[in-house]
Amino acid sequence: MPIKLTDIARLAQILEKSGVDTIEIEEPGQSLKLVVDTGPRMAASAAPAAPAAPAAPAIDHSVIAKADVAGHFLAAHPWRDQPFVAQGQRIEAGTTVGLVKIGLLYAPIVAPAAGTVDAVIAETGATVGYGTPIVRIRPLS
Repeated sequence: MPIKLTDIARLAQILEKSGVDTIEIEEPGQSLKLVVDTGPRMAASAAPAAPAAPAAPAIDHSVIAKADVAGHFLAAHPWRDQPFVAQGQRIEAGTTVGLVKIGLLYAPIVAPAAGTVDAVIAETGATVGYGTPIVRIRPLS
């Protein structure tokens, strides 16, 4: 029985809630590897940072375009030299901001809102999982 996208989304939610970042499922004729971004990780050799002085909480209205599938992030289509988006570029909702390469397939990552590209968070070639932040967008005022 094929794995449905709704099942993948539900599995990713369960993984995230339980603190598990990877699951691999193999059945005859199909396999699924789901990698969930659990946030920044501190290197084992890094010294703990000194506590920062309390500051007023900043309100961040940024919108994040996230990966819908696991694979390798591509900022540009393999046949093109230019990335889909660049920092400072104004984009519309639904604009393709990158691709996730899954084997021979390319899944688009689309902007959830119109705005200005604040940063491309993911690095080209990086392994990304369901929900991995890819591009940060400042909504239009």
